[in-house]
Amino acid sequence: MFALSYPSLFPQAGNLLPSWVSDLIGKAWILFSSASLGADREADHKMIEEALLGDPGFEKLVKVHEQMVYRVAYRFLNDETDASDVTQEVFLRVHKALPKFRGESSLSTWIYAITSNLSRNAIRSRKNREKVQVLAPEPREDETPFWDRVPDARGGPASRGAENRELNGAIHAALQELPPDYREAVILRDLEDLDYGQIAEALKTGVGTVKSRIARGRTLLREKLKEWL
Repeated sequence: MFALSYPSLFPQAGNLLPSWVSDLIGKAWILFSSASLGADREADHKMIEEALLGDPGFEKLVKVHEQMVYRVAYRFLNDETDASDVTQEVFLRVHKALPKFRGESSLSTWIYAITSNLSRNAIRSRKNREKVQVLAPEPREDETPFWDRVPDARGGPASRGAENRELNGAIHAALQELPPDYREAVILRDLEDLDYGQIAEALKTGVGTVKSRIARGRTLLREKLKEWL
């Protein structure tokens, strides 16, 4: 389905390798990649079977994927509360849809797709909420604003430097300003390290489209972060 490439095991030898050696290396790499993919799918199949048997198995699935789901949701939303809500909703969706999962993609790619979709929905919902808040009446002087009553769970390790925090904040802010199609492609490629094929599966589009979105998204990010580069 995908064109496979293999790394040069002798980078300094270049074209001096006999063609039969290059062919042998190529075939070995294809066999290795196929075996690795088969092992991953077998692990997925086992995890799904265990998850369908009951809570202990599903809790194992959640434990394996929950950090990834939260991380992706947070990078979309740049808000811990919204990211936590999305994470919870993702696993509710997974639990409901798992019996119908046909394994056309890897389990993690499927969960990436659900996370991306729900994160986009959360962004739209937040925009609608903000519109409603603009029209809402001002709070009375003796009333504590709602958001001031919500505990703030944010805050990173004390070891982080101020400059790193500022850069991290700038990156997240710049990501939020990207068009959604570019943002999700950049997040999945540059921050989650998915390959183009996996991203195409997750976003239900072509590899060429994915590459185009990533290239454009990176260009826009460089423009927004030029003072840090």
